[in-house]
Amino acid sequence: MRAVIMALTIALVASHRVNLVPVLAGSQTYVYKYEALIFSGLHQEGLARAGIKINAKVFISAVSENTYLFKLSHVQLFEYSGIWPTDAFSPTKLTSALATQLQIPIKFEYNNGAVGRIFAPSEVPTTIVNLHRGVLNILQLTLKNNENIYEIEEAGVQGICKTQYLIGENEKTNNIVVTKSRDLTHCNERIVKDVGLIYMENCIDCQEEGRSLSGVATYNYIINQTPDGVQITEARLQEIHQFPNLYEIGDATQMEIRQILSFLESIETPVNPISAEYLACGSLQYEFSTETLWSNIQLMRISNPQAQIVDALNHLATTKLEEVHLDLPLKFIRLIQFMRFGSLDDIEGIWAQFKTRPNFRKWILDALPSVGSFVALKLIKKTFLAGDLSILEFTQVLLPMVHMVTADLDTVKMYSGLVLSHKVQQIPGVREVAMLGYGTMIARYCAEAPVCPVELLKPIHDIAAEVTAKADIAAITLILKVLGNAGQPASIKPIRKILSTSAFPLKVQVNAILALKVIAKKEHKQVQEVVLQIFLNKDLHPELRMISWIALFETKPSIGLVANLARTLQEETNLQVAGLAYSHIKALAKSTSPDLAPIAVACNFAIKMFSPKLDTLSYQYSKAFLLDGYQNPLMIGAAGSAFIINDAATILPRAVVAKVRAYLAGAAADVIEVGVRTEGVQEALLKSQCLNEDRLVKIKQVLNALKEFKAMPNKQPLGSIYMKFFGQEIAFLDVDKAVVEQATQFASGGYLSELAVGALKALQNGIAFQYAKPLLVAEVRRIFPSAAGVPLELGWLTAAVVAVNLKVKAIISPPVTESVSVAHLMKTDVKLTAEVSPSAALQTFAIMGMNTGFIRATSMARGTIHTILPLKVEAKIDIPKANFKIQAFPAVFPVHVATARFNMSAAAGHIDEVDAERSIPVSPERVVVQETRGSPGSAGDLTPETDRSGVPPVMESELRTSVPLHKTLCATFPHIGIKACMEVMSCNAAFIQNTPIYNMIGQHGVHITIARANGPAVEGLELEVQVGPRAAKMLLKEINANTETPKVRRSILHKLREILENGQRNTNSSSPRFFNYKTLFYPKSSSSSSSRSTKSYLSKARFPRESVPPLFAFNTQVVRVDHKLLGYQLAAYLDKPTSRVQIIVASIAEKDNWKMIVDGVLLSKHKAAAKIAWGAQGQQYSATVKVETGHSDSSPMVHLKVKYEKMPSLILTYAKRLSKNIPAAAQMTGFSISNAKNYKKQLELIMLFQTEKNLDIIIKMPAMTLSKSGLVLPIALPFTSEAIYSSEEQDVTGIIWTLYVVASSAKCSMIRNTLTTFNNKKYKYEAPYSCYQVLAQDCTSEHKFMVLMRKDNVSDHGHLNIKVANIDVELFYQKNAIKFKMNGTEVPISHLSYKHSTGNIQIVKKGQGISLYAPEYGLQEVFYATGQWKIFIADWMRGQTCGLCGHADGEIRQEYRTPSGYLTKCPLSFAQSWVLTAERCLATSQTVKYERQMMDGHNSKCYSVEPVLRCLPGCTPVRSSHIALRFNCMPSSSILIHPEIQSSKYEKEDLKETEVHVACHCTKGCV
Repeated sequence: MRAVIMALTIALVASHRVNLVPVLAGSQTYVYKYEALIFSGLHQEGLARAGIKINAKVFISAVSENTYLFKLSHVQLFEYSGIWPTDAFSPTKLTSALATQLQIPIKFEYNNGAVGRIFAPSEVPTTIVNLHRGVLNILQLTLKNNENIYEIEEAGVQGICKTQYLIGENEKTNNIVVTKSRDLTHCNERIVKDVGLIYMENCIDCQEEGRSLSGVATYNYIINQTPDGVQITEARLQEIHQFPNLYEIGDATQMEIRQILSFLESIETPVNPISAEYLACGSLQYEFSTETLWSNIQLMRISNPQAQIVDALNHLATTKLEEVHLDLPLKFIRLIQFMRFGSLDDIEGIWAQFKTRPNFRKWILDALPSVGSFVALKLIKKTFLAGDLSILEFTQVLLPMVHMVTADLDTVKMYSGLVLSHKVQQIPGVREVAMLGYGTMIARYCAEAPVCPVELLKPIHDIAAEVTAKADIAAITLILKVLGNAGQPASIKPIRKILSTSAFPLKVQVNAILALKVIAKKEHKQVQEVVLQIFLNKDLHPELRMISWIALFETKPSIGLVANLARTLQEETNLQVAGLAYSHIKALAKSTSPDLAPIAVACNFAIKMFSPKLDTLSYQYSKAFLLDGYQNPLMIGAAGSAFIINDAATILPRAVVAKVRAYLAGAAADVIEVGVRTEGVQEALLKSQCLNEDRLVKIKQVLNALKEFKAMPNKQPLGSIYMKFFGQEIAFLDVDKAVVEQATQFASGGYLSELAVGALKALQNGIAFQYAKPLLVAEVRRIFPSAAGVPLELGWLTAAVVAVNLKVKAIISPPVTESVSVAHLMKTDVKLTAEVSPSAALQTFAIMGMNTGFIRATSMARGTIHTILPLKVEAKIDIPKANFKIQAFPAVFPVHVATARFNMSAAAGHIDEVDAERSIPVSPERVVVQETRGSPGSAGDLTPETDRSGVPPVMESELRTSVPLHKTLCATFPHIGIKACMEVMSCNAAFIQNTPIYNMIGQHGVHITIARANGPAVEGLELEVQVGPRAAKMLLKEINANTETPKVRRSILHKLREILENGQRNTNSSSPRFFNYKTLFYPKSSSSSSSRSTKSYLSKARFPRESVPPLFAFNTQVVRVDHKLLGYQLAAYLDKPTSRVQIIVASIAEKDNWKMIVDGVLLSKHKAAAKIAWGAQGQQYSATVKVETGHSDSSPMVHLKVKYEKMPSLILTYAKRLSKNIPAAAQMTGFSISNAKNYKKQLELIMLFQTEKNLDIIIKMPAMTLSKSGLVLPIALPFTSEAIYSSEEQDVTGIIWTLYVVASSAKCSMIRNTLTTFNNKKYKYEAPYSCYQVLAQDCTSEHKFMVLMRKDNVSDHGHLNIKVANIDVELFYQKNAIKFKMNGTEVPISHLSYKHSTGNIQIVKKGQGISLYAPEYGLQEVFYATGQWKIFIADWMRGQTCGLCGHADGEIRQEYRTPSGYLTKCPLSFAQSWVLTAERCLATSQTVKYERQMMDGHNSKCYSVEPVLRCLPGCTPVRSSHIALRFNCMPSSSILIHPEIQSSKYEKEDLKETEVHVACHCTKGCV
């Protein structure tokens, strides 16, 4: 029915052609009544709101055609801070200046319903002009004669926004009714000013389903027809802004504006302008003035800035900081506000007055960055260049200043002059910080400017061109980081120039791509073209390609591009690149972040194109990780990403980049990013620095026999780290060889000992230290105009003050002298007394409402935190006696550790009565809640009309009362004699509506106190450690053999015997799921004999504490005034002959018999058992643990069993809760679950190692069994015979180091004719006779080592030649024995134990063979035995070797590279390319040629791509083999100057079976 009526109304209006042009024509003055109401807070009745009300009369008269005078008269302001809608408005007395300014007429242009330019005298401030704009905004109407419903982009106070019109007619009054609505969230030119949001990215995808801040304005007009057009007789406006958009979870806070403009009369008296020049003041759009200068948390009257600054400074600087007072953060904010209004002369005068007074000086320097004004920056520049600031002070001020200063054109130019000054450029460290800040300043300015000025970037681009021409690597690195911080597309060109210079090291190119990665946020297309070309170029370094891949996804690639990349990666030969790309796409496919949604869709398609084998790559290959989560109704989320970049499958990755990204209220920001490079660090730490030049000459002579050998570049010892906050790099550090040498010189030059002596002397004299740091943690503001012309604001402000007071004094015996040495320090007794009192105060505010310089009305949430913990510590270190004792206790009791409060209030006030500002809690104790049936209504003159149907709403009232919560929770800790109490106070509005926001509204508080407990007073807590023979004397409670009864001892022995016998029985029992558990890999006797030996051993065993003194003792106790013992002691015993260990923890209280006894035994290197018992006399609860290692077939395995007899109920309760979540967790991690019923009170873990990097696992629990097969391990485990053999005779430290070395080393071996490379690639190969081949060598220009092999006949076991340092070692088999030569001289091996003079090379017998160790040269071990050899290289040598064993870089798809770097597919061709055709070798490498006729009849000549071995001229082959060789063919008429150099430019490639000579016979005259 309503639709029919509406259609008829529209048809009726359309039938009457009326000139819908609003007019203010004639000589009369139009008088209107104007009312405006601005509110903030929740719309719920019964809660407090804050607001203002404006009443006035409006006079409008024509001056000329389309130009009018506008005047406000009888202006009244009212404040509101009370319970809505019952409380009344309070009138506000206007200042005389404000009243005068409001009544000055202004001029405006008005034509066809559009407000044009506005003019006002200079004495009318912008704030008053904006109030006029709020009234004129009502007059803005765009009416169309031929349309009744339409949508346009219309200008208004808030900008140009989407506006919808509906025009109808009231049949009763014959008035035209116009309704228009403005969507304030969809504006092309929205007027808004942000403070502190410069680093926030607008997340458009986050706002698709909702916006954090939404706004809409509706206008209702009643218009009368006149002969010349139409006249507005009444206009009503309602505008609402809400934040956050939380209707899905409860409610939202609102800012509401209502306006009424009612026509009163027309009068003949015109509006007269004042006698002053009327200046153009812009258009109808709001203009900002000083809104950002005024405090948004309190009204402040600025009368004399300099005097007010001095007053605030006096209060702060003279406050004693033994404990930070809660009001200090607020007073620090006031100081900042006063300084923002100060002129340069004011601030300079204050600096000159107080710069010599340390406390005052520090508060000024701490406040200047937060002031963030041009004046503050200019003062910093002048004082530093004048030498008034130290380097440390300047750096501390400059670092935060660049992020907080207002980034306008003047400040950027001012900063440019500072950072490019000679003084700044000459100070290392300061130069880097200042230059990074320069990039930040440009980024902040250009983020808000429509166009980034060229003159701002020109100095950086000029520097980039200069340092590029000079090839200054350090300067290029810095300038690239500056360009990255600036992040402007105009910098792409100089960055590309740096990238195109191949002579620059890899780190420079990486930094260039990282700079492009930042620019990609602004310019997707250009950056995408650059990084895509880099990624697709397979000739570039893998790390460069991987960094390009990361940058590529910052450009938001399309689904088509992602699909093409996936297809390209199917043919990728570099596993590092493939591993990173695959893992990144896989992680992105699971992303829930809204801005990654399109890429996630693309990656879901792309992931299906990859081979599942890439999932099996270990963590020694490059990986990408992404973990994110996003909550849509709250519009809150976070994402963490990490890229682990490697290039040679080393344990320590080449680089790691990690980033945390946050999402909040429709915006996103990269909160923190950290990048670490470790290239060459391992090598720098472990490599020998004593490289022999003679060895280098010898190896180079050998390499001359290899055709076209190309050495690899040396790794530069380099470690670097950078850190970014909110996308801006704030600091970086490069550690190169020079830095390492300086650090080494510093450490070894006696400087450290001098510092140590100085520190000890200072401690003897006593140190008193006081430090305080105020911080403006956050200042975030969004200011935007309302329809009424007053500014509305959302803000968040947090300030904190942290202070630490420290007093330290030491008594050192004997006293420290000038010539103190380490030996002297080892004989000293030190007693240290320290008092420390850390305290902190924090205040945070969230503001929503109206704020001007003369009146404010806001809803504000305020939180405060105050903490203090005074502590006194006494420590005694007796180094000769190996005793350490520390005693700690609070300085005073009670200690008010922490107080936190939170409340929400509504406040309103004006500048004339600052102290009279009225603030009340938002939530009262009682609320009358009215539930409406029908159309809702509200009280007040500006309330929208009630239901027009004439049916009054039905109201139901209900009185609801809040229930305040006030609880005190205390916990007493009798063992330490203290009581901790937490007092909780809360009064919220959940009684109105139980939603999150109503639970937050109100007042909340938490107070934590620590006090003495009832009973004897406690002096403190004491901890004492004694190591060595004196440990037994330190035990406060004797534990002897009588502590346990014989029954207890028999019980323990019986349990251990049972564990071990069960292990023997289980060895022959049925196998688990994945394997057959049969034999152990250590030699052992039969089960029966082992069982008997176990029984015999345990029957004779004594507890270690009965036969040996404690290894160490540990006491922790409460020191009481009544001297009663209270605390615990720990004693550890080790009986090496019986391999028994015992740890006893016992209460030292007189009547407390609680004990914990851990008793363990190691029967062999593959079997151990232990029992843990605790409770009264150590008998109340117990659990047993058994660990056994063995083999299933040939695969190592570990079997762990935990069995318990009785457990505390608390542990069992939590275990049951945890078990309910196990199935879900198992499903997420890929474990299979079976509901098998296993042994009760028993847990089993069985691990089978199928390979060194693959694991099968079974977990047995009473109610279920979990299993997983093929679990990929991050590193290779050392389950090899080398590890077992090497660790048999070592202590624990040696075993751990050996296992690490074996796990991290790359291994190459040859058994019979099967060679296994460092990358575990196997191929069969028959070595040529009489010729040396390169097995493995350091392929960098340092040539640290070389291992050669030669065979002379079929039965020859191989002759190894090892060149390292200044020695040549030969290992060979002769006359049924292994022979050893050193530099050509044979050495008997009966007592072989060689150690090089430098101590870093050893040659020893190992089993049935001989091993050479040279780990500092990268050669971990060379093992030679009958019929086999093995070569191990250090982890840091990966990717730097070559020869038959390969590069050890994990790239199995690129295994067969010849000395020239050519990649062949044939392993035999690869092997023959490493033959040294010189000295004894009877063969040489030749390019094979043959001719054939092509299909077109022409002849062609073909050359082999790889050379092959052929006997020397005059020699005949006695042994040969055949390989499939590739040939490149070309027309016979073509000329080939170097036939051995082949490339893809030739037309035809052929595959042909070719003969290879393995053994040759030569006559004596031919050799």
